[in-house]
Amino acid sequence: MTFHSIILQVPVTRAAWEYIYALYSYLGIACGTVTFVIVLYFCIRYRSKIETSLSPLDPRTRENRDSKWKGVALIYLLMAVVLIAVGSQSIGTYNAMSSVPNSPNTLHINVIAHQFSWTFVYPDGFTSEDLAVVPTNTIVVFNVTSRDVYHQFGIPYFRVKTDAIPGRVNQVWIETTDAGNFTVQCFELCGVGHATMIGTLSIVDPATFSQWYASTSPGGT
Repeated sequence: MTFHSIILQVPVTRAAWEYIYALYSYLGIACGTVTFVIVLYFCIRYRSKIETSLSPLDPRTRENRDSKWKGVALIYLLMAVVLIAVGSQSIGTYNAMSSVPNSPNTLHINVIAHQFSWTFVYPDGFTSEDLAVVPTNTIVVFNVTSRDVYHQFGIPYFRVKTDAIPGRVNQVWIETTDAGNFTVQCFELCGVGHATMIGTLSIVDPATFSQWYASTSPGGT
């Protein structure tokens, strides 16, 4: 599953989740509108009339009621089709976002959460506190864990996040597009300094990244 063609220059993860959000939003609006119209119709169509002589036990009333089962069955069938359709979209998107794409230019960065900052460890052993520098047009995989308590690593702009749990590594990935600086923050209350646990994801052009990465000291900070 690919979402590259949804919106130009929008990160694939962001486009995917916003597509699902829009799908459920439009479905909710449509369902609410239809429900309101039906209720309004029933209120008008079956309002009490003084001249009505039929009672609930009248045979004609029972015949009218029993003849409506086909309409009820149709409504349930339509509901099933809608739920299956949106459910398959949700599951498909989740599976696509849970699987790290295979790409020759994939960059793996280890992320270690601790009270109250982020440590980014690059493949050459270089570590950086609260700042991750990555190139544009690259798939970046974050291998996230924690040194102390539970945290949650998230990048709001890309609509991704994952738990940072001691003794466990969770993966989350993004595909970078335009250059810029984006917020990295913790989404789980982890102590008195939780609100200050904010880092920066700096996306630069490949040439600038290569120059920066070549200047880093392996195993240094």
